Amino acid sequence: MSEDPFEVLERIEYRYLVQEEDEEEMQYVRHRHYIRPFLVLSRRCILLICLGVLALLILATYLGYVAQTLPPGLVQVTTDCGEFRGRHKNGAYSFKGMPYAAPPVGKLRWTPPADPVCRDGITDASRFRSICPQLQPMSSTGKLMGQEDCLFINVWTPMLKANSKLPVMVWIHGGYLHMFSGGEPGYSPTERLAAETGIVFVSFNYRLNAFGFMSLEILRKGSLTNTSGNYGFMDQIAALKWVQRNIHVFGGDPGKVTILGQSSGGTSVWTLMMSPLAKDLFHAAIDMSGSYVYNATLKQAESDNLVFLKKTGCKDLVCLRSLPVKQILQAIPWQEYPSWAADQLTDLPTNGLFSAPVAVVDGYVLEASPFEIWEKKGSYNDVPFVIGTTEQEVDFSPPAENISMWTWGDYRWFVTEKLKTFNEKLPRAALELYPSSYPCPTKDRCPERAYTTMISDIRVTCPNNDLAQRAAAALHSPVYRYVITHTPFGAVNTTSSVVPFHSRFAFHCLDILAFFGELESLFGRPLSDQDKCFQELLKQHFVHFAKTGKMANEWLTYPAATALLSSKIVVAHNYSSNRCQFWKENGLYAYAWIN
Repeated sequence: MSEDPFEVLERIEYRYLVQEEDEEEMQYVRHRHYIRPFLVLSRRCILLICLGVLALLILATYLGYVAQTLPPGLVQVTTDCGEFRGRHKNGAYSFKGMPYAAPPVGKLRWTPPADPVCRDGITDASRFRSICPQLQPMSSTGKLMGQEDCLFINVWTPMLKANSKLPVMVWIHGGYLHMFSGGEPGYSPTERLAAETGIVFVSFNYRLNAFGFMSLEILRKGSLTNTSGNYGFMDQIAALKWVQRNIHVFGGDPGKVTILGQSSGGTSVWTLMMSPLAKDLFHAAIDMSGSYVYNATLKQAESDNLVFLKKTGCKDLVCLRSLPVKQILQAIPWQEYPSWAADQLTDLPTNGLFSAPVAVVDGYVLEASPFEIWEKKGSYNDVPFVIGTTEQEVDFSPPAENISMWTWGDYRWFVTEKLKTFNEKLPRAALELYPSSYPCPTKDRCPERAYTTMISDIRVTCPNNDLAQRAAAALHSPVYRYVITHTPFGAVNTTSSVVPFHSRFAFHCLDILAFFGELESLFGRPLSDQDKCFQELLKQHFVHFAKTGKMANEWLTYPAATALLSSKIVVAHNYSSNRCQFWKENGLYAYAWIN
């Protein structure tokens, strides 16, 4: 069976779009491919087809449909910024690459998002458009990908009847606030997911790295907001406003929107909960493996980022806005201290070594640090809130390539070398809390599991317990906490672009990839019965939350309990409290994930 031409085009173009590519030529090729068969028809046949289509359009309008069904497998919808033609596949409809803001180029570089430029006629929305500029991997020698004209939004819906009041889930992708996109293969919604869940899914691109989060005095002076940085968060807010204006024509309910973000997408969820600019734009939130440290001031960030300005060679804003994309990305302080690349965040911390703040308390998107906003009862979104992490978060990118070969002697040596920078007694006490005798669900790689669990507790799990505690104290809405404890049957296939390591345990991304139904392709093999149960259990609970704003009865609110999710749900009380108290007393929460 021949491949779908749309998918071929997406695969060729999607991940490798750069600034020089000719978008008009791509559209012409697609247009020619689909129109050619019709050109050979006689005028009489063309007339009959046109009359048939017209009849269908009249009938659809009469029935109250906003979308018009067009052959073959094409559909059409009208938004507040023009008409878009999408596609029907795997039981659902998708519309990709619709602009939700103006291209942030020229004088719009490093400004809040402007209204999109609307086009006359019908715009093709059958494929993803350009990703935002980024370097992969995150270094000055990384491969340039994407272009600045990238503020596009995507919708997948099981039903195109307007005002069908379907629940909506808005996906905010992760990637350190530096990379990836709303259409990442294997790391974004699909038609199949929309059809299976009965939910309308939305994803979008937002500005990243220096384009989305550069804080500099030279950018702040003269700006309408008297601030700098956090442009990527402003994009996210603009996308949520687009959802409020338009999602009803895709069958979604603008009054039942859940934001869902993982990693730096989870940090984005937390930001949106605290931002007065996002007030009433969503009604529930899921933060998966987001950051805990979030207190960098604008003054601190502007000072730290002077190294970027020096590397550009610019002295004014005109110069900065005229720089080529690649030169801007290469000027980012990826490795200089404090580093934007944050390489050390997947290892045990070293005393005094911190990563540079990317997201900042700017006084505009965020009026104060999140904890301060909660404590002082400031303006924030009081909505049902889920906070999730995985038990071995850092196992997706562990600090040593040979960690899977470690002996228990190697494990003790690495723990001692890292933690003795704090004090001489800390390593021994830590090894007693994470001993070699601690239960391990596999017969091999147990030192790896112990080491990555210790790092994950310090960097993510324990700080997020504290985050959930503070949220439960501040919000009137229910707060839920979960930890993924599932150990998959076998290691990850390292051809995955999302998980580059042959992860074996409950690694970073395991929860969202399970929700997206991507575990089989991730592991490159049929799933075990336990893997299937875990994937279905997670999907079932998240869908229930999106539809009702609550979890099922056995999942108690925090701090009464933490849900441990594997092939079944286990309710735990005071989860890992002894370990977390130990790290808190020794001041290591300050080394939790940032950005």
